[in-house]
Amino acid sequence: MTYKLGILGGMGPEATCDLYQRIIKHTKSNCDQDHIKVVILNKCDIPDRTKYLMDGIYSPIDALNEGIVDLIKLGCEYFIMPCNTAHAFVDKFKNLDKIKFINMIDCVKEEINTKYKDKKICVLCTSGTKESKLYDGNLIFYPNKQDIVMDVVNNTKAGIDDLNNLQRVVDYESKNYDVLLLACTEISTYKNRLHTNKIILDAVDILVKNAVLACDKEYIE
Repeated sequence: MTYKLGILGGMGPEATCDLYQRIIKHTKSNCDQDHIKVVILNKCDIPDRTKYLMDGIYSPIDALNEGIVDLIKLGCEYFIMPCNTAHAFVDKFKNLDKIKFINMIDCVKEEINTKYKDKKICVLCTSGTKESKLYDGNLIFYPNKQDIVMDVVNNTKAGIDDLNNLQRVVDYESKNYDVLLLACTEISTYKNRLHTNKIILDAVDILVKNAVLACDKEYIE
């Protein structure tokens, strides 16, 4: 294999950048050569996942599979996707016998079942992820102000900082949850600026830990 890890990104570009920065930060290293050999495929022409799931407009499946083929051609052993919603199409992925996929949703569910299975969890995600029921469970719920969450996602993709609106949702639901799950990679970019006295569980952080360990590196907090 030429590269240990491939990132099928561009959904969106800022979230892809954020993911890679976290991989660097959490990989124990003393020099360049200690880091993971990574390919970042910023495939920003992948059609909008939520629009397709909600309205059936422009399927992203072919473009996602094209990205997987590109990562295989580049010699990646593993690949990850910094997009929760795109995981709704995993059962349509091809060529997974030629590259190992680290499934973010599965990693998050394992974390929940191990540490938070008795906690009430509020999921901040796209309407596409909600519609696909990727995180559904007995103690899982979604905020009443889902329209504001989607505004935050779309504004972030457009380069607009929308922390105030996101904080409004977090505050509005504060009495209803024990754990706040950041289940959209755009939402994850606000993690360090959100204020809550509850537990914050970030899907990107969980994916990063699993990816670093899969690539035979030491993960550091």
